[in-house]
Amino acid sequence: MEFKEILNKNIEKNKIALGTKVGDLLDLDINTYNSIIITGETGSGKSIMLDQIILQMIAKYTSDELRLILIDTTGVELNYYKDTNYSLLTAMNDIDKSQEVLAKILEEISRRRQILLDNNVLSIDEFNKQFNHNIPKLLIAIDDNKGLLKEEDVDKMLKKIIGNIDGLNILFTLSTNDVFNKFFEKDENLLSKVLISFDTTNHSESQRNNIPFSSELKTGKFIVYRDNNYEEYQNFDFDENIIKEILD
Repeated sequence: MEFKEILNKNIEKNKIALGTKVGDLLDLDINTYNSIIITGETGSGKSIMLDQIILQMIAKYTSDELRLILIDTTGVELNYYKDTNYSLLTAMNDIDKSQEVLAKILEEISRRRQILLDNNVLSIDEFNKQFNHNIPKLLIAIDDNKGLLKEEDVDKMLKKIIGNIDGLNILFTLSTNDVFNKFFEKDENLLSKVLISFDTTNHSESQRNNIPFSSELKTGKFIVYRDNNYEEYQNFDFDENIIKEILD
């Protein structure tokens, strides 16, 4: 299935589609599955999936409703989105700034959590409706192929982010080909609501990313782990020209 078809489907606003299996569409409610970690070797399709998540969100929400926080340690994969009206915080090809952005995300999480406490509500959506505010959704998109996850305390920061975003209108996504770091060594990636892996280089990597048999996947295939189940899906056919079409 072509990704362009997905954009034309009448999928609920709070859902994103990530792949197909024998005609069955994998769609995720972003309020329930608000953290997604994607692994795989270079060129396997993980960055394309990150694009597909970002583009679906931009297609559904205005820049008043959605803001992007982008961390791209190569400065290549997410460069398309950094100068859009959706962009809130960016770090491109800069490990130090990437860590600064992670710290700012934690500050925003604390701020939103305090809003819930102060107003005796359970979610930012509830707060927005009850008090006629427009605190936007945040889409955190991290594409790390340059060692951010090996930096000191980054594993702890990611753990705090993933563990504290329920009810805060935040979707966290991370794409990486580097699973030999503390974050995966401690199995902290298992805190994420959804794990996705494209083809990995060897069995050792598939053990590290907690997706068995991900070293045996064919091109375009990926394995999803959610709700204690593993399933194999096919990614959408993707033409990068769609990025410019949507952003324009």
